[in-house]
Amino acid sequence: MAAEHNSNSNTTVDNINNINTRKNFVCGVVEGFYGRPWTPEQRKDLFVKQQKWGMNCYLYAPKDDYKHRANWRELYTVEEAEHLTALITEARQHGITFYYAISPGLDITYSSQKEVAALKRKLEQVAQMGCNAFAILFDDIDPEMSGADKEVFQSFAHAQVSVTNEVFAHLSQPRFMFCPTQYCSTRAVPSVHTSEYLNTIGQKLAPEIDIMWTGPKVISKVLTVEHIREVTEVMRRPPVIWDNLHANDYDQARLFLGPYCGRSPDLIPLLRGVVTNPNCEYGPNFIAIHTLAQWSLSSSLTSCDNNDAVSADIRLETEGEDASDECPTGLSPNTYHPRRALRMALQDWLIEFQRPVSAFGTIQQPQIPTPVPILPSVNTCMSLTSTTLATPGLPQPNINVLADAVQDTTFTPAMNPVMNSLVSENKVVVEASPEEADSASTVSQDASTNSGVEPMDCNPSPATSPPHTDDTVMMENGEGPKPDPSPEDSPPAPLEQEEAPSTTNTTTTATTTVPNKAPLSLPLEEDTEELTVDDLQLLAELFYLPYEHGRYGITIMNEFNWLKINSHLVIDQQRRADSENKPEVEEWFERAAKFNDLAKQVKRMANRLNRVKNRSLLYDVYPYVWDMCGVVGLLNSYVDWLGFSKGWREVFMSGDQEPWIFRGGLTAELQRLIPVDASNDLFVYKAPEVPARHCYVIRPYVPADRPKLFSLILHTADDRRDGSTLYAAHPNLPGDLEVGSYLEALEDDTVKDVNVMVVEDEWGDLVAYGSIACDSVEQTTRDAAYRAKIRECYPKVTREEGMMLTPCEEMLVQLSMEPQPPPKMLVASHPARITLSCLVSVTDESVSKRLFTCLLATIRARGVFGGHCCVNVGEKCTLEQYSRHGFLEITTQSTTLYLGRSF
Repeated sequence: MAAEHNSNSNTTVDNINNINTRKNFVCGVVEGFYGRPWTPEQRKDLFVKQQKWGMNCYLYAPKDDYKHRANWRELYTVEEAEHLTALITEARQHGITFYYAISPGLDITYSSQKEVAALKRKLEQVAQMGCNAFAILFDDIDPEMSGADKEVFQSFAHAQVSVTNEVFAHLSQPRFMFCPTQYCSTRAVPSVHTSEYLNTIGQKLAPEIDIMWTGPKVISKVLTVEHIREVTEVMRRPPVIWDNLHANDYDQARLFLGPYCGRSPDLIPLLRGVVTNPNCEYGPNFIAIHTLAQWSLSSSLTSCDNNDAVSADIRLETEGEDASDECPTGLSPNTYHPRRALRMALQDWLIEFQRPVSAFGTIQQPQIPTPVPILPSVNTCMSLTSTTLATPGLPQPNINVLADAVQDTTFTPAMNPVMNSLVSENKVVVEASPEEADSASTVSQDASTNSGVEPMDCNPSPATSPPHTDDTVMMENGEGPKPDPSPEDSPPAPLEQEEAPSTTNTTTTATTTVPNKAPLSLPLEEDTEELTVDDLQLLAELFYLPYEHGRYGITIMNEFNWLKINSHLVIDQQRRADSENKPEVEEWFERAAKFNDLAKQVKRMANRLNRVKNRSLLYDVYPYVWDMCGVVGLLNSYVDWLGFSKGWREVFMSGDQEPWIFRGGLTAELQRLIPVDASNDLFVYKAPEVPARHCYVIRPYVPADRPKLFSLILHTADDRRDGSTLYAAHPNLPGDLEVGSYLEALEDDTVKDVNVMVVEDEWGDLVAYGSIACDSVEQTTRDAAYRAKIRECYPKVTREEGMMLTPCEEMLVQLSMEPQPPPKMLVASHPARITLSCLVSVTDESVSKRLFTCLLATIRARGVFGGHCCVNVGEKCTLEQYSRHGFLEITTQSTTLYLGRSF
């Protein structure tokens, strides 16, 4: 009994110690990313949520905010001071400790009393605003001291400690944090235990000052008890974890909506605190912050081994064996499990989407960081948004679900034009010179990111957004512009998604004929259901975490790979023309239908997002969702083509494409499944500036499309001008000359090197098409035979000297002539012939780029790696269209200009 009593007493003491630890535990958010800072209103909203969720800390440290880093010496103006005072007051009212952080390390002279006085004066000003907590950050700086500093200080660490301790004492020892230059194990030289820098910091820094640490890496997949104990021993105090698990400033083609994981609650008694440095976009950080709050309040004294729970959850995410959304059962309410925490966060996040919040201006495009030359600091505070220009040709990191998302390297980030998020209550504004604005508007968003550069290294380079005018669309309360039912009368909105037709009803006989199927997804108006938690679950699993994709994303990749690898089953069945499908062929079509259903779910989720009342939150996630919808739809179109391909080669990819040519995250993983690894430029396109309500379907041509296809060609004839009046006497003539021989070849089972694909809008009209023939010489022969066949259907017109002919008569003359074969030199290097055409009303270039990607995937399956197109000399619009798709001028023959590109 006595032993039992002692055991109970020990447990009670442990619980008391744990409660005391929780009271002193720092848990909150650090706004410490590179890129556009949050607005004052967003920060105030954050304080409300933090109080509600039991968090107690906010660290103001936006790298590119005005006067935090680049202009750290400058005092705040009266207007800026008023806004900062309001933030500090707002935080205090919600029980949040407001830490004001400053980053003087870029250019401070540690031995200069003038510099130290400037630092003191700056922090004194903030203290007078009511701030009683501070931080000095020395991350991402050159570790070399100036000559003057070397004469005074023994080492770099001694210089930083001297300045920090002096400022700490001068401010009467408030709450204080310090971020070292070696802030993770991979930055420790040569290791954590033997780092002279870290040992000096631990010994000399005032013991009341907390030291920040990111873990084994800048982005740490797992934090272990052993690691924290090692760091604590060297630093002589428990660290505050600056957690970059959800940070996306190093690659803003990615968004992280997964739960806080890889950190057992058993770490809480060993830490001084945890602050998360999340996505640059404020709205999507709901899950990261919500799940961290759950983690910080969970109990480590449970019967469940939380480390095992975390590991099991990671295995589920990476293996993708179970795609159910069920939360774990049988766990204590105080036990933290990432998947249960995610579900709880999603339930609360759904309420956020239903709040009526307006969004002004255009959608902020994802910023893609790149090293840039050091620019003079400017107060860029007068335009609405900023985008980042990327340097073409820079390698991208290989983002693999089981590999490290980033690698360590020594890199000193360059300074960017900085922003002032204190001058406005409701928006962040950026100012640039007219020259910069003009330059930025002509550069497309590039997919390149830093190779081997980690997030606290990266420094996105903001440029200007498209000009903001008074007639810019404003979305309020979930209401946006309605689609015009007549796409030919007015330009449709930018592309929302291209998808393949449903494969559910695909005929599974041996015939190569594919039935005309309905579009994959219904128009937005026909889906009347509101956004659900399951929709948000899908969204989160498509944009999960740096080191693992969600189970839904894994399922998409696995299903597509299986369909691609086993497409030979369908091809063999078609070759034999058997009356009945084999079971394995039936399985292929069943799984193709399943993949189609997966794509439908993505589209449905995107449609419902488009109708939410919180337009600001929609604007934050829309570019990512739009890109994901397009890629999934592209994969679905390719699967649809595989279902009736006629003997194309089964080996589709070499597997040796460079790993950095695609953008990051699951979007990149899905892009890499399309066999166009040498054509990564086709994945570079800008998302719509306002949420689009139109959807497009890329699919193979079927015989029932012939009238609509001929009508499309008629409307795009004569350098993309409307040819309906020019060729009124013979409306089928342009179609016969352009694609007649291709369509005839598609009906011939012996011809296997021709493909035609179309783009269909939600009303069933064709808005674009593309044709491709692997052997242009053979196609020329087929053109000649087809012309000879149809000449009797049209009147004969001959050209006489001095006679002016109408466009229709010119085309009749062309019909009477033999087609011109391409130059032999061109055929040797670019054997395929390609044609693309799109209605002028479709202004989004990603429509034709994704169509072209689908065509290239089919031609790569044939083993062809280059192609050309033919343009009549003087057709400027058509020439520009092909140039945007990477075609370059090769040669000119008579009145025909030949353009080519490699795949």
